[in-house]
Amino acid sequence: MRAIVINKPFEAYIKDVDDPKPGVGEVLVSVKACGVCGTDIHIFRGEESRVSYPIVPGHEFSGVVVDVGSDVGYDVSVGDSVVVDPNVFCGECYYCRRGYSNYCERWEGIGVTRDGGMAEKVVVPAKAVYRIPKDISFDVAALAEPISCILHGIDLASPYNVHSIAIFGAGPIGLIFLILLKRFTSAKIAVFEVARHRIDMAKVIGADIVENPLNIDIAKIANEVSDGRGFDMVIDASGNIDAISRILKLDFIAPTGKILLFGVAPPNKKVEIEPHQIYRKEVKIIGSYVNPYTMYRAIDVLKSIKEFNKIIDRIDLEEALSILKGKPRRQYIKPVIVF
Repeated sequence: MRAIVINKPFEAYIKDVDDPKPGVGEVLVSVKACGVCGTDIHIFRGEESRVSYPIVPGHEFSGVVVDVGSDVGYDVSVGDSVVVDPNVFCGECYYCRRGYSNYCERWEGIGVTRDGGMAEKVVVPAKAVYRIPKDISFDVAALAEPISCILHGIDLASPYNVHSIAIFGAGPIGLIFLILLKRFTSAKIAVFEVARHRIDMAKVIGADIVENPLNIDIAKIANEVSDGRGFDMVIDASGNIDAISRILKLDFIAPTGKILLFGVAPPNKKVEIEPHQIYRKEVKIIGSYVNPYTMYRAIDVLKSIKEFNKIIDRIDLEEALSILKGKPRRQYIKPVIVF
């Protein structure tokens, strides 16, 4: 079978490898679609400390079960269409037993510590697969994992009694936030983005305001949409340290407002913050990490919301390799490998 293999940082290629065989408690999935994520690029660049090289990347994927190993105690059969939760937790450690599986002490990451979905076939733990209905296309189903992560962030931020929301970053994560928040809330939503093709897509999805933050006065816009109060909620979906620094000046967040830091900022980067403003405004600053127990809900979202197809760019394995190497043929919103 063909697979992208990252042999070590900055060394990757497409390689013919033997078909894997499922072992105890595992299933073999014929991959039909796999998203390319920023994490995959970090792995190519050697910026993810937990990686076991060589590695087949890819943690956002869907496919069909084609073989089942021994002692599989889950309801899964050959022929099932599935998505895969790449965050494999033990269910027994201190954090798992408290409901925080995203901090499992024996965590494994498909596409990070074991081979992932940028291959024609992949072996995964049976407990990591979730059946999907036949009417969800495989390319859209590959978004289940990022949607599940975003649902966790929404749970933590609880954006249901807010009147205005700002999203920084209109990449795939910011756009999925936009799609979901338009469905879940009645808030006015402003999106701030610098890339033209992403600005255009945010308008297509239906943001109330879309602006380049480098060209405008953000506080002025916040006051205009909120009768002078400021945004009730600000979400960073970019991971850009300059954007986060701008948000944490706290000059366009309303009293009792919430800030959700969702984008993955570079490790060891620091920002300045004035604690008095947090105290004075009762601002809540919230982090969000992966997707504990939200995969079923992500599948339900895929059943009921049909806009996700708009953000997908279908590509082949060769183009995925070019993206990892920083040499894409064109600009994409959400590249998804289709096998």
